[in-house]
Amino acid sequence: MADPRFYESAQSLSIEQLESLSGASFEGLAPDGMSAIGVAPVEDMRAGFLSYVEKRAENPVAGAVVFAGQNIAQALRDAGCVVGVSDNPRAAFARSAGSIYELKTLVEGDAEIDPTATILSGAFISAGAKIAANVVIEPNAVIGPGVEIGEGAVIRANAVISCAVIGARTEIGSCTVIGKSGFAVVLGAEKRIKVPHFGRALIGEDVSIGASCSIDRGLFGDTRIDDNCQIDNFCQIAHNVQIGSGTVMAAFAGISGSTRIGRNCLFAGRCATTDNITIGNDVILLADAAAMYDIPDGERWGGSPAMPARNFLRQLMQLRKLSGIKGAQGKKARK
Repeated sequence: MADPRFYESAQSLSIEQLESLSGASFEGLAPDGMSAIGVAPVEDMRAGFLSYVEKRAENPVAGAVVFAGQNIAQALRDAGCVVGVSDNPRAAFARSAGSIYELKTLVEGDAEIDPTATILSGAFISAGAKIAANVVIEPNAVIGPGVEIGEGAVIRANAVISCAVIGARTEIGSCTVIGKSGFAVVLGAEKRIKVPHFGRALIGEDVSIGASCSIDRGLFGDTRIDDNCQIDNFCQIAHNVQIGSGTVMAAFAGISGSTRIGRNCLFAGRCATTDNITIGNDVILLADAAAMYDIPDGERWGGSPAMPARNFLRQLMQLRKLSGIKGAQGKKARK
């Protein structure tokens, strides 16, 4: 369910409307008067809510409205789902889901601002936002509708925050953007289609986020950064990422969508991850590491693709030895 602080219901969509918008076919099998009233991920299907399935659904729910391929459509129907058949279920969802919810827009009006908060010239706080005691919001920062800023937080100049809850004593750096739509594009469609996002960005207490960072809101659920994390300048945190408490990231870290990072990890400069991997607690990634696989608790990895540091350093030593041999042979050849 989209958080009503940040989204508003635009309309429910009838089966006829879903077919028209999505290009999928319900093959005349939907009950009369059936409509989609919300959106939900496949792992949390709900009756009357729109989802899409690309492979298979573990726990299909009777009454859920689902886009799926022909190969799994019948199994979903047998479980009671209302199925729209599409060669590209994700594209069908992307074409239609954005008509069910709308992102609330910036609007002047009453925001709930504690009298001890300091709002400097040029800052814009949208109607519906909540600003707690002793917050400082610097010039030209933009706080979107429904956003909540915890006690003692500091929002630096030119930061833009939407679809987010910011914890107490957290500092958001200048020009950082929190809560924007993530980078989810349907690649198999005839033309590229951006997948609408309905989630939030949740930032814990005592977090420090540097300048010019970008933290996307979740696709359905939340992007979450837990308490006491330290994020350096120029870092990108994609949609649905989960970062455990006490984790530190140096500049230019890039974390791909749905990555799960444990507690007290340390990412050196320019580290990156692929999407949908799990990094355990107390993990260290060396500079320029590109994590492409799950990493267990307590490990130290480096390289691209990343591997245990002892293997990575051993490879470097071997490369240097080989380079030295080639250099010596080249000198002999020139003589």
